[in-house]
Amino acid sequence: MPFQYLLTNLLVDVPGAQGAIFLDPEGESVEFVTRQATPYELKLEGAYHGIFLRKAAQLTRLLDGGELERLSISGRHMAVMSRTLKAGYYLVLVMEPGTPACLASAAMRKAGEALDREIP
Repeated sequence: MPFQYLLTNLLVDVPGAQGAIFLDPEGESVEFVTRQATPYELKLEGAYHGIFLRKAAQLTRLLDGGELERLSISGRHMAVMSRTLKAGYYLVLVMEPGTPACLASAAMRKAGEALDREIP
């Protein structure tokens, strides 16, 4: 299944979603879709969230919290949800503030499962 199709469906499934990016373990963009951000902005956001995910995963292991699945960060002007995938890949969704987290989380899980099936 093409990555572009999965990411576009993620934007459609989450009202308020502004961009989605699928990244490799080094933080390089594999594929992305965006409604407002420039490709550079979305790739930069995605790369930083790779750093955040790695640091949060270290913290959860240190606290014996198990494997990190997702990380959500909300601000006044933007909300971002990241989800870990197999082999170090990850998915990032950029949203408007106030986007329902439970809806975004469910859509991210669905997209993440489909992406995991496509990762070698």
